[in-house]
Amino acid sequence: MFIPPRWREFSALLIANAISMIGNTLTVIAIPWFVFKISGSATLAAFVVFAGQLPNILVGLFSGHFIDRFSAKQVSLFSDVVNFFAVLAIPVLYSVGMLDMVILSALVFLSQVLDSPGSTARRVLVPELIDKHKLPREKANGYDSLVESGADIIGPALAGILIAIIGELYLLVFDAITFLVSFLIIFFGIGSKVKTHHERMTQPIWVVWIWMIKQSQILKLGLYDTIINAVATPLLALILPIYAQSLGDTATWLGVWMASFAIGTTLTTTVYTFIGQHLSPMLLLRITPLGQSLGLFIIAMTILLSWPLYWVAIALFFFGMNLGVGSMVDAIILQKQVPQDRRGAVFAAFSSLRFTGVPVGLLVAGLMIDKVGYVPLLIVFSSILIIPSLIWFRETALNS
Repeated sequence: MFIPPRWREFSALLIANAISMIGNTLTVIAIPWFVFKISGSATLAAFVVFAGQLPNILVGLFSGHFIDRFSAKQVSLFSDVVNFFAVLAIPVLYSVGMLDMVILSALVFLSQVLDSPGSTARRVLVPELIDKHKLPREKANGYDSLVESGADIIGPALAGILIAIIGELYLLVFDAITFLVSFLIIFFGIGSKVKTHHERMTQPIWVVWIWMIKQSQILKLGLYDTIINAVATPLLALILPIYAQSLGDTATWLGVWMASFAIGTTLTTTVYTFIGQHLSPMLLLRITPLGQSLGLFIIAMTILLSWPLYWVAIALFFFGMNLGVGSMVDAIILQKQVPQDRRGAVFAAFSSLRFTGVPVGLLVAGLMIDKVGYVPLLIVFSSILIIPSLIWFRETALNS
């Protein structure tokens, strides 16, 4: 298929992103599945997943500064290389009897320490390539979100199939290879963008954080995302894999559930890509958390009343539909409001802020699964999702 010259670098970035995100989805599913299988403890599985999520908070304190000072491409390449070795070490060490929970947690932590700035760097590359080639911003961001949603569909389905066929350890080997492929695509497919001395980031990182905190709508978006991620990440990375395994190693059902969620996000992303300019971002920010809450309530009722498992897929499709627009609203607002010389630092700081609730959500989920079960946990999470809707209750419009 012919790709217009001005879209070629952007297309290479989208392909690299897709491959990397598919690999990350495989890890998200394989790690808790593996830990719960060998330990039988949801709390222990939550702790290992917690180790992988903690860097999402910590790296925002410094990683953006390096992206702005050096280049997004260099940071992305370095992240992919080290991530390749960190993920590959898990199955290698286990196969020779040298992997325990401490080492596993450390490797998962190391992987995410480097994956988080790498992901942020690729987010910075999106507006850089849009500006460099004068691409239509809404359309380019729409393509980026569609590729992300497509990866979210492929990844879970592929994970379910591969776990059933080759097991979770070989799944991690496959994941490691995706980082290597992403490295090669970005290395050869995206040209270097050399910044002049005046374009480089010279302000201390704390100055950037103060600037971000003073932007009320960016701060509100961060708080809004914090609460939603505190529920969504434990649901996808811990609750569903453990619940599927408790039913008897139903990896195929897990893949169906996760793919249903991703199909839901893809549907709303597609709609927003083409008619988003006619929709009210404020209305979406208010009503979509309520839709997510309803999806969790349906899952709770499915478990409580022993409904057929396809109801979980239906609920996750609805949950995904109401979650899919958020990332596009975030991206467009940040790209418009953040100066180019601060994008790396602000994007990283925003990413750090929006993940601060995830470790708490993971630990609460693990403890509640072990102590009181899935239904009370899902009811609590469903109730929490009402709060993000209230955050925007008095806001009348978003700045363009």
